[in-house]
Amino acid sequence: MIDKDIERRRYDERAKILLNADKFRHVEKIPKYLNTPYECYFKFLKGQNRQSKLLEIGAGMGENTGILIDMSYKVCATDISQKSVELMNNTFHECVNFSAEVVDMEKLPFDSESFDVVCSAGSLSYGDNTVVMNEIYRVLKPGGGDDCSRFS
Repeated sequence: MIDKDIERRRYDERAKILLNADKFRHVEKIPKYLNTPYECYFKFLKGQNRQSKLLEIGAGMGENTGILIDMSYKVCATDISQKSVELMNNTFHECVNFSAEVVDMEKLPFDSESFDVVCSAGSLSYGDNTVVMNEIYRVLKPGGGDDCSRFS
């Protein structure tokens, strides 16, 4: 079994529990010792044009999605877990700048050059790095990755 199948099952099970408990707008707390990378991630995203169309890859159950929505991005959150996407749709159903889809990050079903920003917090390792990066650059509009060089 490959990592992404393991993660799909894990997230499906976690989301199913939350869906059955009717705990929408659930956000798991990130342990304090892991906050620094996320602070850097959100600081970078705050510096972008926040009316941009943003693709979030590997959104899980929306642990970071609400923050992106609150930043006024037009967020398309994706995850390989159907139950996670269902939970996000339940959680953020009132947000006009939000959509979610079940997507394999190695086969993004979007047109080329259709997103201003592509982001992910901790999930890119579940796909083949070369395939995933080629897909990200395919759907990213020209110039969309210019500010990322300082994070490589």
